[in-house]
Amino acid sequence: MSSGDTQIPDSSENDSNASGGILATVVPDFIRRNFALKFGIVLFVMALSVGLIGLAATEQVKNYTEQQVLSDYENAAAQEADILSQWVDRNRLSTQFVSSDDVWASSDTEDINIELNNRKAALSADAADIHLVERNAGQSQVVASTSNSQVLTNSALESTSRAWLTGANFETASDVAVSDVYQTNSGPVVGFASPVDASQNRYILIEYSLDEIANSLQGNNRAEGGFTQVVNGSAVVMIDESRDGSRGLGENMLQSYSSNSPATEPIDAADDLRSSEQQSGVTADMPATDVLNERYTVGYAPIQGTDWVVLVHAPNSAVFGFVQNVQQYGLIGTALMVLLIAGVGAILGYNTATSIDRLTRKTDQMRQGNLDVEIATSRIDNIGRLYSGFADMRDALKQQINEAERAQKEAEVSRAEALEVNKYLQKKAEEFSDVMEETAAGNLTERMATDGENESMDRIASEFNGMVDELEKTIGQLNSFADEVAESGDVVLSSAESVRDASEQVAESTQKISDDAYDQKDRLATISEDLDTLVDTLEELEADNPDIDLGDSLERFRTVATTLQSAAETSDQMMAETQTVAGAAEEQAAELNEVSSRAEQLKRYAKPLGDILNRFETEAEHEFVFSGGPSQSLGEEEEE
Repeated sequence: MSSGDTQIPDSSENDSNASGGILATVVPDFIRRNFALKFGIVLFVMALSVGLIGLAATEQVKNYTEQQVLSDYENAAAQEADILSQWVDRNRLSTQFVSSDDVWASSDTEDINIELNNRKAALSADAADIHLVERNAGQSQVVASTSNSQVLTNSALESTSRAWLTGANFETASDVAVSDVYQTNSGPVVGFASPVDASQNRYILIEYSLDEIANSLQGNNRAEGGFTQVVNGSAVVMIDESRDGSRGLGENMLQSYSSNSPATEPIDAADDLRSSEQQSGVTADMPATDVLNERYTVGYAPIQGTDWVVLVHAPNSAVFGFVQNVQQYGLIGTALMVLLIAGVGAILGYNTATSIDRLTRKTDQMRQGNLDVEIATSRIDNIGRLYSGFADMRDALKQQINEAERAQKEAEVSRAEALEVNKYLQKKAEEFSDVMEETAAGNLTERMATDGENESMDRIASEFNGMVDELEKTIGQLNSFADEVAESGDVVLSSAESVRDASEQVAESTQKISDDAYDQKDRLATISEDLDTLVDTLEELEADNPDIDLGDSLERFRTVATTLQSAAETSDQMMAETQTVAGAAEEQAAELNEVSSRAEQLKRYAKPLGDILNRFETEAEHEFVFSGGPSQSLGEEEEE
């Protein structure tokens, strides 16, 4: 690259230099000098970064999975609460529909029993019994029933588990009262009662078994040890899902849910949701209570139209088992990744550092002058190429040193030869200088001698001698020419005067001829025009007098007129040529004047030139004489 070129720096190299400069100010020198230490620190930072990223990712996955699990239990509580709400609404509508029939006002007990059985057969399978209840004088009694229990038909209702009906209030005939769960001969049931007339003396009471609705609960299917319970506002278990996975109800039916106040907090939280848009909620971590003897999770949701609450329970170990597995696997994967990076990095760093240290020791030996050190490795990566590069550099250094030593010896021999040649050249230069001084002084007889020792000096001498020979010849020719010029000047002047006079006479004669030709042209043109006029007159006369025939005469007149016109044109051409000749004669006279002037100048300068040339000393054999002289040539030209 030339000095004027501008080198554009590499931006990546500048960036690396800048970052290296920043690191150099931060990293201590003892770390920068040790590659293994630097690699270990980088490896530690990488492992630490991977570990932190793995821990953060694992924690994020764990939190996400945990939220999904909790959301699943919250949705499960809402779904089961919705199923129970639909079950209550369905039974409420069925009870209202059955109570609206007029047959229940009849006094025929047998017909009523038949109708009750017919209606029971038309209801859903979980309809246990239907009763017609009559309330008189503050006492309620079953009038007819699908049940065969003698106690039910012969006793007052207040003395049975159906006493809740005596306290039910109905504002209209379409109202339906819903009881809590109570025990009957058919098992635990929920009673739905509705008046059959406006007097509200008689009521239809339909009791629905809980077996079917209990089987729809899925708490124990969601997690091992999980179960679902339905609790009323008094914290009494209305429905208890079997905890062993079998169909049917559990053993905690109509038992208190819990005597532990923290355990009843989800019930209060579910009651608070009745007036909000949120359908369900979840408590992620409940302490071990009499509900479960280990920490557990509970999802809760209110059942609309009742004071019941659905509670979906599961042990934390089952709920978050998958979450814990995800966390555990994430931690194990992070640890394995850190160990893998550390192990692979340690092996790679050790091998790299060992190879670099070995190469550093060998380069130190090369720096101390040992170029026979062996540099070889079996690696084919960048380190291997670095070894090959240093080996090539070692071989190149050895070759350059050998060449430098050989060149030094050759230079010493060349220096001695140069000194000898310098002495010879100085001697020859002095001899050539003496000859050139003599030549410069005007002595053209001196010559440079050749001895065959140096081709360049012999060539200079031969060329100089040839130049002096040519100069001698030229000076001899100039000297002879100067004499001839001086002798021929007068001849040229006299000849030029004679030719000039003749040219002036030719010009005068030519002008006279031109004037005569011009006059002749005018006369011929006049005669030609007169003949044309005459021909035109004769043609008109012939046209006016048919008897006159002038055909041949007119044709001859036309021929004569044409001939005269041609003669006039010829005279015009002759005048032009005459003018050309006159101009040429005048130009020749002018040129001869110029020749005369230059001949006088040449004669005037010829004598001083001859005096100068006579100062040069030349050999007679190199003098030159013109044959005949320049005057002879001028005379021959004049004769021509």
